[in-house]
Amino acid sequence: MYKHRATMTERRRKILFLIAKGYKNRQIARKLGISLSNTQLQKWRLYCYLGDVHSAIDAVYAGLQLGLLHERDLSEAIREEIYESENEKQMHSSAPSRKQHSRNVQTNAKIIPFPAKRVRAL
Repeated sequence: MYKHRATMTERRRKILFLIAKGYKNRQIARKLGISLSNTQLQKWRLYCYLGDVHSAIDAVYAGLQLGLLHERDLSEAIREEIYESENEKQMHSSAPSRKQHSRNVQTNAKIIPFPAKRVRAL
């Protein structure tokens, strides 16, 4: 995910709160009096601020972890979905992992950084 240097603004805080209440993008835009595209942009920047977030549920969970939201701010549907996903994460993390091969292999591979800008040959 592209790491945008986002900051937490008052508008993004309101968007996070409305996401926690269960509002969709179009409803958030109407509620805040902004365009739908601006809502989507602000939501994307909110996700960048919160870290490795790709969905509304992840954003609400991260907001709870960071103290931006409280349990009382959540709608019932969001609360249930967060606890479901949290239980699934715990189940997958506690599952016994497969053992890796015990070979001692040394590699001389170099890490090549991805070019920031591709140059087109003429």
